[in-house]
Amino acid sequence: MIRILIVTSVRLMSDLLQAAFANQPDLQVVGCVEEQSLALHYRDTCDVVVVSHEIQDALGLIQALRRGPHGPAALVVGLPNVEAVILRFLEAGATGCIREQDSSADLVRAVRLAARRQVALNADVFPVVLKRVTALAHKQRSGNALASPASEKNLTAREREILRLIAQGYGNREIAQQLTIQLGTAKNHVHNILDKLNVKSRQDAAVYFALGLA
Repeated sequence: MIRILIVTSVRLMSDLLQAAFANQPDLQVVGCVEEQSLALHYRDTCDVVVVSHEIQDALGLIQALRRGPHGPAALVVGLPNVEAVILRFLEAGATGCIREQDSSADLVRAVRLAARRQVALNADVFPVVLKRVTALAHKQRSGNALASPASEKNLTAREREILRLIAQGYGNREIAQQLTIQLGTAKNHVHNILDKLNVKSRQDAAVYFALGLA
């Protein structure tokens, strides 16, 4: 029996995850908690911790769970399909990632793989991981410092400032007022930020910022 601990601060997410596991004879949800401290308290009671990316310091929780040789596998769910975000969680120690567009069948399969300490990713994500590994190997061979995915994005100081406001929930007009710039200029900056980060929405950009990727 694979014992699962769910970590999410969203009640609907908790209900949906439990429903996905309910009819699986080899899966058992042993608890649902809302924050990092409780998850760490119950870590020894489970084989796989399913972490919703929206909880506070989700990355820190992944890193804490993976400390020591006998910690549970960590599976992150609900991620936007943003390359740098997925890589950041994998580099923090996640055994696998489930994106927003993945199915409940993908989730169940990933839990089973994670319980066996196998990489739990959909096939279309593997090229992203391979590209990152290849880039790191190249940098190491050339003697360069290992750069994070964020360091390659080249946001300007103004764009980083605007990204911070986006993450705080500011709209374009509010950004323009806050920075005393024209509305059109604010819109252009936001467009450039989304383009440089290779994300489709302001929400994805906010996740990027929250994870310290820019």
